[in-house]
Amino acid sequence: MENLGLALASDAKRAAELIYQSDAPFYDYWFALPPEMILLNLAQLWQAEAGSYSYRNAQVLRNGDEELIALVFHYSAGYGAQLQMSDDFEVNTLPLDAEILRERQYQLDFLFPHVPKNAWYLRTIAVHPAYRNRHLGERMLAQVCYAAREAGYASLHVDVDSGNAAAVRFYLRHDFAILVESHVRPLAQFELPASLRLVKTLNHLV
Repeated sequence: MENLGLALASDAKRAAELIYQSDAPFYDYWFALPPEMILLNLAQLWQAEAGSYSYRNAQVLRNGDEELIALVFHYSAGYGAQLQMSDDFEVNTLPLDAEILRERQYQLDFLFPHVPKNAWYLRTIAVHPAYRNRHLGERMLAQVCYAAREAGYASLHVDVDSGNAAAVRFYLRHDFAILVESHVRPLAQFELPASLRLVKTLNHLV
């Protein structure tokens, strides 16, 4: 298996499936659509030229047939702030009710604390179900940590759905610590679990 490589716009269908699987409750609430429609909208965001869901901001792993089997989004906090502005524009291009999306996004934003300027942010690691338990997540996380340290950052932040027990165990096993647990009362009726901000201190490169 090679190192993380470039993503392609043509990866949209498979990428949308991986992104959705990484936090289905989040996307179910945000889009308020059946899963097949959510996938179409995530695919459109993946194919966009900008934004935090764009293929241009992802790295991927492929199998021997060049199929996408895992992806990761990660970047500095400062770049994340720029991506947020792009997201606002790209989401407005979706064939959906923009007012509903904005209102739901407003509630969801409270789940995720501010990322400090001196931190690196890991947005998503997603591995295709058929390729789990092959240590791909560990390999991608190691490369993310390396990139963050090389860029001069001392900590790595990630937000995890507290209901995703496997993901929480994964990060705790790799020396992350829970910093904040965020509950949003209006979201409780939709059975959205709390969000956990986990932080890992990065050792400097020797």
